[in-house]
Parts: sequence; structure tokens; C-alpha cells
Amino acid sequence: MPTIGLYTATENELGAVQQAAQRLDGLDLVVRSSSDLDDVTDVDAFVDEIESATAVVLWLHGSEDSMPGYDHAVERLADAGVPLVVKSTGDAFALQDTTVAEEDRDRAYEYLERGGVVNIENLCRFLATEYDDFDAAPDDPVELPTEGVYHPDYPGVEYEELLDTHDDDKPTIGLWFYESHWTHANTRYVDAMVERLESLGANVLPAFCNPATDEEGQENAEWVAKNWFSDDDGPLVDAVVSSFMFSLSMSERGRSASDEGDDAEDVFLTELGVPVLQAMTTMRSRSRYEASDTGVMGFELALSVALPEFDGNVITHPISGKERMEDEAGVGSAPKQHFPIEDRVDHVARLAVNWANLRHLSNDEKNVAVVLHNYPPSDDGIGTAFGMDSPASTVNLLSELRERGYSVGDVPTDGQALIEELTSQLTLDDRWVAPDDVRDLSVDVVSPDQYGEWFEETDERFQENLIDEWGEPPERPFAIPGVEFENVLVTVQPPRGFGMDPSKVYHDSDLQPPHDYLAFYGWLRNEFEADAVVHLGTHGSLEWLPGKTVGLNGESAPDQLVGDLPNVYPYIINNPGEGTQAKRRSYAAIVDYLTPVMRTAGTYDDLADLEELAREYREAGMDEARPDRGDHLRELVLEAVEELDLAVELGFEDADDIDSFDPGNVDFDNLVERIHEYLTDVKTTQIRLGLHTMSEPPENDRLVEYLVALTRLPNADTPSLRASVAGVMGVDYDQMRDEPGTYDEDLGMYLSEAADHVYDQCVELVETLAEHDFDVPESEVEADPDDEVNMNLLVVDIDQLGDARAKRGAHDDLREVLAFICDEAAPRIAAAEDEIPQTANALAGEYVQPGGSGAPTRGGVDLLPTGRNFYTLDPRKVPAKPAWDVGKRVAEGVLERHHDDHDEYPEEFGVVAWGTPTVRTRGETIAQVLAFMGVEPVWTDAGRIDDVEPIPLDELDRPRIDVTTRVSGLFRDAFPQAASVINDAVDVVVELDEPHEMNYVKKHVEEEAEELEADGFDASEAEKLAKHRVFTTTPGGYGAGTNKAVDEGNWDDRSDLADVYVQWGGYALGSRGRVTEAHDAFERRLSGVEATVKIEDTAEQDEFDSSDWYAFHGGFISAVGEISGSDPASYVGDSSDPDNPQIYTNEEKVRKTMRARVLNPDWLDSMEEHGYKGAGDLSTTVDVALGWDATTGVVSDTLWESLAEAYAFDEDRQEWMRDVNPWALESITETFIEAIDRGLWDADADVKEQLQDINLSVEGDLEANTTNAVTQTND
Repeated sequence: MPTIGLYTATENELGAVQQAAQRLDGLDLVVRSSSDLDDVTDVDAFVDEIESATAVVLWLHGSEDSMPGYDHAVERLADAGVPLVVKSTGDAFALQDTTVAEEDRDRAYEYLERGGVVNIENLCRFLATEYDDFDAAPDDPVELPTEGVYHPDYPGVEYEELLDTHDDDKPTIGLWFYESHWTHANTRYVDAMVERLESLGANVLPAFCNPATDEEGQENAEWVAKNWFSDDDGPLVDAVVSSFMFSLSMSERGRSASDEGDDAEDVFLTELGVPVLQAMTTMRSRSRYEASDTGVMGFELALSVALPEFDGNVITHPISGKERMEDEAGVGSAPKQHFPIEDRVDHVARLAVNWANLRHLSNDEKNVAVVLHNYPPSDDGIGTAFGMDSPASTVNLLSELRERGYSVGDVPTDGQALIEELTSQLTLDDRWVAPDDVRDLSVDVVSPDQYGEWFEETDERFQENLIDEWGEPPERPFAIPGVEFENVLVTVQPPRGFGMDPSKVYHDSDLQPPHDYLAFYGWLRNEFEADAVVHLGTHGSLEWLPGKTVGLNGESAPDQLVGDLPNVYPYIINNPGEGTQAKRRSYAAIVDYLTPVMRTAGTYDDLADLEELAREYREAGMDEARPDRGDHLRELVLEAVEELDLAVELGFEDADDIDSFDPGNVDFDNLVERIHEYLTDVKTTQIRLGLHTMSEPPENDRLVEYLVALTRLPNADTPSLRASVAGVMGVDYDQMRDEPGTYDEDLGMYLSEAADHVYDQCVELVETLAEHDFDVPESEVEADPDDEVNMNLLVVDIDQLGDARAKRGAHDDLREVLAFICDEAAPRIAAAEDEIPQTANALAGEYVQPGGSGAPTRGGVDLLPTGRNFYTLDPRKVPAKPAWDVGKRVAEGVLERHHDDHDEYPEEFGVVAWGTPTVRTRGETIAQVLAFMGVEPVWTDAGRIDDVEPIPLDELDRPRIDVTTRVSGLFRDAFPQAASVINDAVDVVVELDEPHEMNYVKKHVEEEAEELEADGFDASEAEKLAKHRVFTTTPGGYGAGTNKAVDEGNWDDRSDLADVYVQWGGYALGSRGRVTEAHDAFERRLSGVEATVKIEDTAEQDEFDSSDWYAFHGGFISAVGEISGSDPASYVGDSSDPDNPQIYTNEEKVRKTMRARVLNPDWLDSMEEHGYKGAGDLSTTVDVALGWDATTGVVSDTLWESLAEAYAFDEDRQEWMRDVNPWALESITETFIEAIDRGLWDADADVKEQLQDINLSVEGDLEANTTNAVTQTND
């Protein structure tokens, strides 16, 4: 009997080979794939079977290396005289090693290239006929379709035939998959999805293709979308389920080094206009997937998750795993093919049908739940949403839905009215409601029996997790908070659970949601019968619950809670990391919103007085007739510095150093220069003004200020507005920025004063553009007779300062940036009016266009407009080359600052690395870590990290610094490759032949390994443990824990906070995203840390915006201090201007932020414009101040006093809070009292008494208001 030997370098073809073998009567087939050949022994065994074969085909993938033992096998087969066909990709060796006749070789190649069952079958028949006496003549090679429709019940069905089977009254789901899966009979998961979708009452239109092909004669996914999924009248499908990897719209399918996607208008999916659900076909087996903590990791995270996000896809999870088939044909090799994960197929199918149903339901029939966040769960903060006026945005959404025909009823007049309705009903804050009133104030109450039924419907593993954490379902009802506006519910997300048992903060970073949380989402689905949910604003807790990191399974809490509800999630554009978590862990379609307006902080009150004194002192020095005036001004300056508590900011370690300020022993001119530099740093700091309300882009002065902020730095090739104006005015921009305390004789002023003139001129120019609706001709030539101005006239009319001359080319630069403002920046801001309509479009089952993400004021105007489903980056490219340049400069700057302050380099740094800044900067913090160790990334041509290599010591010119990096849970989930880069760097540096005094990484690893061996560990394990350098929370856990303890008041002293930090962070993150418990290793590392650093990459967020800042960095500092016995030096690298990173101590940076924003009357006044939400954010700010002081002690008594004066004792502000958000005033005064009671603020007794009086007064008012609300409800 003829025998054909076949080797295939990939397993893709084995499914077709198996089917072909079963159709080859009278012919034997002997097959191996690369996974079958581990060594020469396996190769010899294979050749033993085929050296007497009729013919042998070696089907390679690229070079000879794709077959183990290739040369050995070819030599043996040649010696045996076996006819041989070697197929590769254009390599000469394949032609040389092939021994069959040329025409036979070419025909064999044609069979192989066309592939599939029929061609493999006929290849074997052909070779058996040509080289043996086989009498079953082969058919000619068959051209298989590279695209087509498919249905398991209709083999060979044509497109029109399949459409004829559809019911027009049902939703239709498009399902596209790889042509290779169809060709090689690898469609079980497709079959399962088709079956489940049809069982749910949907039509299914499955299609296969090569998604991004540009081969002639082949059609790609775009063609399928335009020709099969739609026609001239619009889409024929209501949603699409995609298992394609990479991006369908991005340059080179995601392989470009730039990571830039096309504009949303250019993405063909925009034209299709329906949601695309990204389902993954993981290469893991189903059991490995289920057992893993990570779900989807490694290259699959990049190819199947991150890159498809560039297309605006709704991210789900794996629907299949790869399993080894039985060798049913007996050929010696069986493929791994995709087998469905049944419950995951079911979930994606239900989710797809529910998205599709949004296109079929009439709006007046839809039930929509708008979920507001509320952390901490107190009445001062309903609608937690960073940068957003969430109550006002909710009203805008309700109004839009009413206009579109939703049953909404009466919409509140504004956000304040909405809050009054919400707080008159049940909220999460149980301090103000008696137990007997709960039922009357709630939207509904879930009975224990109802909840028990819903609980039993969840995944059994999830049930076990909840019972282990919280016990059996309680025999009590669950109250649902909120207000129903007919078919639209506005409600509040349940508490996370730490407050229900404060002790859990010490040991449960991956705390399961309480039963109340499940009852809430169960009620939304089952009783309210929500068709969709809107989680409004950045951010809630759903996406941070325990479960797999990416690619959730049924045990994962977010999956069981949000279930199959379409989830629309408005999210701020500058927080892409956490927004991506919402996409990946709650299946959300993001609709991003604009940041609040940014502008320079300016000076105010006593700071402004100090600035004036410093200026007068300079003038007094020029007045020879009044030398005594300078002495008087010295005294006034010193008094002001002392009263403002500026010793730290001016470079003195503590306030006692103020005593050294006397004319006899201080270079007072130098002190005045420092004052100018410090005040310029404060007043040029970019701060937010107010909050953004969705679909309300800034107008008038706010628009002007925002445009100035957006163009302050260069935008790609467009110059900086600030630098251009400085150049036209004759000001040296770099010197003005770097040496503001310098007096410039040509200008006749301090450079700090020149900076004021430059800023004022920037504002004046943009005001002029705005007055003409940003329709300003570039020059007189383009102008109409009626045009009053043109850009050329604006630019040439600017006067130089003093005797300065304009910089060459500055006028051209300024014209360019003004044109950019008119043509790009202003229209992109105005497009924010689409944010609410896009949210409503998503609720109509429409596609949300993709868009970029990051900090717009960091040269990111091109990230706008908002109202998009933002994407991030390819995680394999972290750090990117620009990030390496900035991160390296920050590292060197921090080391230089530390050496200047301490006369030595630290042996070990502690670094905080977050996921969102990694997205925004493409990896500056990781670059900083590598730079500390003296290691440089090696990039491929496509920009991916390929390796790391040490920088030679003679080039480094300093020791290699050891680094312990604490990464967030989000970083752990999104950037396991970047953590692997750090681990690789440690391995490389430890192996270098360098002395310990020049290689602290090697020193510490070797010393620690020696100690561990002495404790009984074997050498290999000791070295492994000693190398741990990247730490995180346990999989499924998020945060640093310190803030949870502070929020719950569950701590006595700083050692408690340090304990929480170690407990939550004591998990080592190794290669390929593996996480292991390593609390002992974490403590050892913390004990040796001498300095800490965190990079802050944008002024759009700062240290007082949330508790995460002090939780991670403050917690790190406190843990090192408690474990080592000495607080580390601590730094902040400010890279908000990546061309000019600045280095601060952490204390300097925190205090600067307090001066620039937290205590700034302009910011405080701007928050008053937002009523309840503005006051709630002030309450959060004071909470954060307490956290910073608790962990690091950086908030001085003077600053506490200033906070209290501005936030509690100011009569106008106090009255405003009593009116719009009395709960905020109650919380603020409570926090001040706590700071005093804990010894953080050494306040006078009368100050505490004043605070207590305010607090008690507000509490009395709140209790009276609650009683009145209950009475009105009962009436």
C-alpha cells in the first residue's frame, strides 16, 4: 500500500489532514508536526516510519529551523532515495532539497498553497499515482474561497441563500472568523456560537475571510462589512461578534511602531455603525484558562485585546480554548483545535443579542439604569466622577433621552434639583435614616426569597466565594436606592464592602462584593428589567471586583454582576488605563468626556503680597536715595515667609531654618531669587477650573483659558504658543522657564515678570481669535474687505519687552500655532457637545467611534474630540523610545537631586508605577526604573521591546541603583510584559562582572541570597527569592489598601497603615504575568529602600484628586519608615512638560499643589459653580489631606489652618455648603476634628471648638431635614 509521509511546521493544517486521511482508501498517511518532534530521537523515529514511503512532503514555515532536525532528516531521506518535496516560503534551500521532478514539485506546491481537505487529499493521491501504482487519479488543485459565508446546518451555502433563511423580525448577528479556521475544519466554536445565538431568537450571518489581506483576488473584513453585513440602505446586521486578532483599521494591523490608529471617520466600522463584540479564541486549553488568575495574558493580551480596542470593539472574553484532538485517522499526529467554552459562548451570545435588541426596541419601551458612583458611601459624594459635574450631566442625559422618545417623565431642572430628589429618598448613607423608614424611602425592596433565587442562578464558584467571604445569603431584605423617572432609573452603586467589616482591609485586598451588591445588580436585571445600564463617570467599583485580570470567566465577580447588560460608560479622556479596565472587566462601551478647563494658577492673597514685596525689594536696591527701605522690606519678606510656612518650598529642611534669615548671615538677594522662582513655579502651574458637564464645551473666558493651556506645549509639529509668543516678545523662553528668579537687564524685569507678560499676551491673542469665531484669515492677502484682523497683523503688532529683539522665526511659529487653534483645537473642543448624544446613540445600539486617549494639555489636542470609545497602546512597546528619553532624564534628575542633598547615591530606590500614566506616557516610569539600574531597552524595527542591555559603567558614570517597584493592580493586568522587562533587567545586571560598590542590584541579590541559603533555602530558590523586584496586589485585588484603612478610620498609628501596605502589596510579579505570594521578600526590599519616587506626567490630575496618590506613594513612604526605622527621601518627577521634567521632594510637590490649587480662591470659587458636586469634591480634598498627613506628615499646622479657614470658617463658603451640600460641610469639619484628635494638627482648643460647633449644627439640620423628608414621603 502506498505511504505518504507529511511534516507540517504548524498545527493549523492538521485538522484538514485528519479529514483527508479518512477519505484516502488504500493509501497510508504518516504525519508529524513541530509539536511532535522534541529532539533527534523523535526525528529518527519519524524517518524510520517514512524512509520507505512512496513520497515525503516537508511543509515548513519559513526557514529550516521550523523543523527540528531538518538537515538530519533530509540526509537520511536522500540516502534512502525517497522522493522528497520541501515547501517553504521562497527559500532556495527548499528547491535544492526537493528531489521530485520540477513539474511535480510545482503541482505539489499548488496543492499545498491552496490547502484544505480536498487539496491535501489530492496531493496524496497525486504523489501516490506518480511514484507508486496507486490507481485513484487525483483531481486538479482546487481554488478554495478565501472569503465566504458559513453555517453548520447548511454546508456550502451561498450568501443569498443564507439571507433567505433569516426572519426580518429578529435581530441579526454578524459573526466573522478566520478563513484558516474554515479551511482546516476548525469551526466548533463557531458552530456553538451559531447554535446559541439562534436559540436566543437571532438570525446569524457567519462569514470567514482574511481580515486584513490586500492580496489580489482576496477580500478582507472591510469588504465583508460593506458587501455582506450591509447594503445601500444600511447595516443588515445589528451587532457583530469578532474573533479576529490585531486591529482591522490600524496601520499595518497594529504592527506600526507609532501605535497611531486612523481617525475614527476613516475606520470602516464607523460606516457599518453597529457594536462589534471582541471574543477571543485563546491558545490555552480550556482547563488552563479556567485555572489561571490572568485569563488572557502575554501576546494574546496585545493581539486579541489591546489592538482590537483601536477599532472601538466591546471587549469580552475567550469563547474557545485549544485542545489536542484524538488521532482518529491514525496518522501519528493530531491537531490542537478550538473547542467552545460553553458558558462563555452563552454569555457573549446573550450580550450580543441584547446589544442588537437596542436597535429593535422602540425607545419608549426601553428601561435604562443610570448608575452613579458613591465612594466613600456618604451623602456628600453621590455621583463620584473625576472631573465631571455628574448631577448636571445626568440631567443632560435625561433630557436627551426624553427628546428621543424615552419614557422619562419630568426631568429635574438642573443637577441640584436631581440631588435633592435623590437625597430625599434612600441613599447609601444610613446615618440619616431610621431602619423603619428604609422601605418607604427605597425604590424597591428585594426579599430574601427573591435574592436566594438570583443567587442560585449565578456561577457555583462565585456563590462559594461570596459564602466564604460573607456567609450564606442573609435572611433580610435588600433596599434599592434611587429615583425612577418612569422607564429611566437614576440610582447609586452599592458600597464595596470594606465599611461592613473594617477588619477586612487588613487581609482582603481581593474582597468579594457583599450580598447587597449582587442583590442590586440582580434587581436591575430581573425586576427593573433594564435593557442597558449607564455607569456615569470616572469611576465605580464594578470593574475592580475580584476575578480574572482580563478575559473574565463565570467565577469573576464583574461578569456575574453586570451579566449580559449592555454597559455604556462615560469616562474622562485622560484616564485611559482605568477606563480600559472598565472596557475589559465590565464589557463597557466607553464614551469619553472632556477634562475640566485648565489655566495657570496665578498668585493670590498672601502669596501675591509676598510677590509684590520681593519685587519692591529689587526696586529698593536700585534706589540709592532710600537704602533704609531695603532693610524694612527684608523684615517684611522674612515675616511673610515665616507666616506662610515656606521654609520647605524655599529649600530649607524645616521651619526652624527661618531663624537663619537675617541680613547678617544670609545672601538675601539669593533668597529673593528663590522666592521669585518658587512663586513663578506656583503661579505657572496648570490647575483645573471647575468641572466638565457632558455636552457643554467651555465658552467665553473658559474656552480661551483652555485653548491657551492646550497649546502651551508643542502639539506634534505645531510649535508651543507660549514659546512662540516669548520669542516674538524677545524673551529667552528656556531661560524664562528654567531661571524665573533671574533679573534680565535687557527686558528690565525679572524673568518671572516676563512670564506674566507672555501669558497675558497669549490670552489676548486667543481672545481675539474667539471674538472672530476662530475664523481669522492668515494674512492680508486672504482677508476680505470686511475682515478687521488677520493672523499676520496680530503677530506683527506684538511689542517686544524692553530692549529685547524678537527671536528669528518666532513670527512664523506664532502664525502657525494661531492657525492650529482656529483649524484644529477650537473645533475639537466644540465637538464635546456630542458627548451626551453619543451616549444616547450607544443606548440605541449604535457603534461608538474609537479615539485616542491621554492628557490633552500635554501636547495632545489630536486626542480630541471626545465622545469616543478610547483606545490605549500595544503593551509590547513599553517603554517606547520617547518615554525612554523622558524617563531616563527623570531618573538622572532624581539621582542628581538626591546626591546634592545627601552627598551620596542611594543604594535602593522605591518606585510607584501605575497603569494609566504608563498609557499616557507609553512607559516613562518603566524607563526610569531601567535607567536607575543602568539598563537600556532594545527595540525591534516595529517598536516592540526585544531585549535589554546594560549601559557600560564608564558611560553611566555612577553605580547601578537597585529598584523595588510597586505596581498597581491595573498595571499588573495591562502590562505584564513591561514587568518582565524589569525582571529581565535584574537578571542581566546581576550577572555582570562588576564590584558591589558600583552595582547595588548585584550586591543586594547576592547578599540576600546568601542569607536565605543560611536560613535553609537551596541556592536556586534563594537566588529566585532574592531577585524579586516588582510587587503588586494579589490577582483580582486592586489598590494599596492604605486609603481603605484611613477612610474607615480603622487605624491607630502609622504602623497600622504600613502593615496594610505590606499586606496588600506583598505579591511578586514575575515573568509572563505570574504572581506569587512574597510578603517576606517585600518586607526585605522595603527595609533597604533609601528613597522613593513617583512620576507625575500631567497637571490635569494631582496629589489631591483622590486617595490613590497617598495610598501608593504615601503608603510606600510610611512602610519603609516603619520597617527600616527611618523615613526615606521621597521625590516626585514632574514630566507634565516632557521637554523639561522637574524634580521635587514629595513634600515640596504636595505643598506646591496645596498652594497652587487646593487653597487657590479661583479654584474654590470655580467649584461653587457646580453646587452639590463642587462641594462634594472639596470634601474629598480634605479627606486626601488627612491621608497625606497620616502617611507622610507633609501637611503642616499652618496648612491645616489655611485649609480650615478656606473650607470651614469662611462664612460665605460655609453658607454655600449648607445650602447645596450640607453633608460635605459635616464631613469636612469631621475630618478636621479627626486630624486634631489624631495629633496630625496641633490646633488651638478654640479652633477645635469652632469646628465642633459647626459640625453639630449641620448634623442637627440634616437630622431635621431627614425627618421632614420621611414625613413627606409617607404623606
